[in-house]
Amino acid sequence: MTTAKELKNLGLEHYRAGRFEDAIAMFAQAQQAFLADADMKQAAETANDRGVAARQAARFDEAEAAFADARRLFAELGDQTAQGQVVGNLGALAESRNQNDQAASLYKEAIALFEAAGAADFQAETWRALSRLRMKQGQWFAALGAYDAGLTGVKHLTPAQRLLRRLLKTSRRLLSGG
Repeated sequence: MTTAKELKNLGLEHYRAGRFEDAIAMFAQAQQAFLADADMKQAAETANDRGVAARQAARFDEAEAAFADARRLFAELGDQTAQGQVVGNLGALAESRNQNDQAASLYKEAIALFEAAGAADFQAETWRALSRLRMKQGQWFAALGAYDAGLTGVKHLTPAQRLLRRLLKTSRRLLSGG
């Protein structure tokens, strides 16, 4: 008999190979097995994995349902960082559906969850996702502001990020008349 962990690992193998339909099926089986084992954390993580695979397969309604399962389970566990990851995935799902206002709102909600959890790296990554969304919308100043906010949480900036940070600081100073 295949264990829940083995099912999840099979799902991950299928996902990495780009076999999203097979990954969805394995993750669904793994989630049920983890629930039967009363391993709520793994059940929640596997529901999130199922949502990611379903989004990649453009099965958006199924992705939304999987993310709802994951979000509920992580909320019951009190895991704000994981909740933030799921909400960020919901933001990416809304972006895939061209629901950009909803995506921005979800990214901001994820950022707040990461901030409350003290998960600076995830917070910075989500600010950058919001910045990319704003760029796609042609909202250049909002994109720069979001990117700048994302850099705030990064401990070790790359040379390009340091340069951009200095340029943003200079432009703010010039715009404010100082």
